[in-house]
Order: sequence, then structure tokens, then C-alpha cells
Amino acid sequence: MANLEELTSLLWSCEITSYKFNFEDHSISLEIKRVFDNETTAFDVKLNEVCSFSWVNGMGDDRKKLYEWEYLDLVSFDTINDTKIHIMGDSFLNQYSQAPNICLEIGNSVLLVEAKYLSINNERFQLLDS
Repeated sequence: MANLEELTSLLWSCEITSYKFNFEDHSISLEIKRVFDNETTAFDVKLNEVCSFSWVNGMGDDRKKLYEWEYLDLVSFDTINDTKIHIMGDSFLNQYSQAPNICLEIGNSVLLVEAKYLSINNERFQLLDS
């Protein structure tokens, strides 16, 4: 059985070749291609029991600048903790919060995901207790 940290480190500096957000199934699936020393490796990444996610296009006001991407550059893929997101202002929306445990840096953007399980090439890891 592989170590989670070892597997996620292999996902750095890769290309996301396909992705699917399945709201009904509460999952996110990614097909990732890694080219290292002229060797290509494919990774099938699944986030299951996803309870929240958010995507920000860039830092600060740069998030409003929309560029056409040549490809989806997966700069980094990390497990995180001690991060909380809370919507402020609107009385309805301020009831919602997020505690992401996965951070994908894609180009200049970030995708933050809160999921119970992460699977990489069928190696399954539990990220949340409940």
C-alpha cells in the first residue's frame, strides 16, 4: 500500500487531461498525465463524498482576468488542514461554510475541496472521520 504523501507528490507538475464534477454522486474525478524522464504515467484520481468545493481563478483582482488555457497545468496537489472558509454578509449565505482538506493549484488558480475519501489509482485514503 502506497503512502498518501508519496502519491500526491507524484501529481505535482502534471496535466489534467479530463475532469468531471458529479453533483448527484458527490464526487470529482480527474485523469492526470505525468511526463518525467521521457516516461508517461497516468493517474486516475477520485474525490468521493465531496461536501464542498470552491474555485478561485487567480489571486486578488487577477481572478477577474479570464485567459484561455492551453492545457490544465496541475502545479500542485496537497492535503491541507486548519483552513476554513465562511461566507460573510448575506444573512442566508452566511450560514454556509467550508473546511477544505484538498488544495489543487491549477495554473494560477486554486480548487479547494472538502471530501471524505481520496483515491489515486484505486489506492483509497480516508480524509474525514465523519
